[in-house]
Amino acid sequence: MGHDSEAAYASSEIADIIQGKAGSFFGTLTAGGTWSLSAGREGSTVWPLADGLIQAKNSKPAVSDVNIAFEYKRPNEGVHGILTALGQSLAYIQKGYDASVICIPKSYASHADPGAHVRTIIDTTAPDAPVSVYTYDMPNMADTRPFNHKLTCVRDIDLSKTVTYKSMGSKKLSGQISTIWAHVREGMSHPDAFFRYCQSVKIISSVGEDKSKYVFPKEIVAAVKRADATADPCMYLSNTHGDTMSDKAWRYVWFHYYFWDKLIPIYDGKTPYSVNDIETKIRIDSAARQKLFSGRLDSVKSRIVDKLNNISGYTEDAAWDEYVSKVRKDAHSYREVIDSGLYQIGLLDEDGQLTDYGYKYVNACEKAGNNPYSNEPMNILRAVSLQLGQFDVFLYTAYKYSQQRFSNNFDDFTKIRTGNKIEFQSQDYLEWLDDIFTNQLHMYKKTTKRAGGTRKPFQAEMTYLKKLGFVYQAEAFKRGTGLNIDWPLVEESLLFFQNL
Repeated sequence: MGHDSEAAYASSEIADIIQGKAGSFFGTLTAGGTWSLSAGREGSTVWPLADGLIQAKNSKPAVSDVNIAFEYKRPNEGVHGILTALGQSLAYIQKGYDASVICIPKSYASHADPGAHVRTIIDTTAPDAPVSVYTYDMPNMADTRPFNHKLTCVRDIDLSKTVTYKSMGSKKLSGQISTIWAHVREGMSHPDAFFRYCQSVKIISSVGEDKSKYVFPKEIVAAVKRADATADPCMYLSNTHGDTMSDKAWRYVWFHYYFWDKLIPIYDGKTPYSVNDIETKIRIDSAARQKLFSGRLDSVKSRIVDKLNNISGYTEDAAWDEYVSKVRKDAHSYREVIDSGLYQIGLLDEDGQLTDYGYKYVNACEKAGNNPYSNEPMNILRAVSLQLGQFDVFLYTAYKYSQQRFSNNFDDFTKIRTGNKIEFQSQDYLEWLDDIFTNQLHMYKKTTKRAGGTRKPFQAEMTYLKKLGFVYQAEAFKRGTGLNIDWPLVEESLLFFQNL
């Protein structure tokens, strides 16, 4: 496995270690509550970027979250990586992290005890710095927990007694941290959505932005002005606030492929009012297009049209006001998922520009007739999702724990129905995996309630992995196996990445 995957396993193991000694690590910050730790990735792309993030939440709502940056060095990075790690750990504190953890090899060919060296440097120059140091023996990547019993803490801290060095300009970290692997969401993380965003970056980088081309119906403009008299409708409806590359790219993709001119109207006719059910231009597969704001009884257009037809006194102005509010909210939600996902799978860099992989992906899609579902673009997306997006960690970990469990009882999570019909209890199995990833490995953080109930375990991951073909669409789970992974495709994608 690569650097990022090893870092993921190491950070999750250290999260478990810190949770086990939470009382001493957090000191008086605990305030009588209990801590729950999870290892993940920062949701923003603000430099400097850590290899990982360990987030601690206290059971008492009044106690603030603690965000700990994680920096991991491999032996092949050499002893100069020690000094790099030191500088990075302090830069993360200045950025806004509450603490940082350095994790380096136990020894190098040219240095027998780098951990003690790092500890001495910190103790001599910044003894109150909230920086913890761990060394590791070579991990066993075939184990369910590769770094279990491989880590040694050589510099521990009581966070409540340290001094956090932050510049006046530092601020709280932004973005939601939830998983070790890249952030995806069902209904949003489509290959075509990824392609069109990346293509918009390529276009904006080449020809710039012309906001005068974004023209909206007078009803929309009036509703925006009622919400904010000073707002620019283009900025308001796309929920963008500046002119960064990511702002410009998002406006381009939002108004060309999502909130485009024929989709914008709420209704078609008025006697009675009828829903304008035009789709987006985003393809959810090789044939069908994504619906947005319509297509379901509880969608915003359906609800508004029902009110216009059946509620006396509900005006068209009120309808457009409600609609604009929803458009603005969804623009933010979609952007947050898509651009952070693209960064985390390595197609965008921290400045919102295309990486080399991003250009290769866009060019492959365009060469295939703007079809991201053709072979070459899908091969690229699979490869970066595994290697850079760290879905290999999810797949291998799920496999290793499942193999261990089913070797003891082949028919675990299996029920025999009337007529000897065999039924695998996939929901029970996923809840078991959820407990492994959440409570044992600290790689997965519970999401908040949505749509009236708690999200199902790995709801987004399962959708995305099926879309990429890593989990079989027709038979996602198997008796005696659990998650039904297409291992030949996984290995093929890892090899493809090496030549990408």
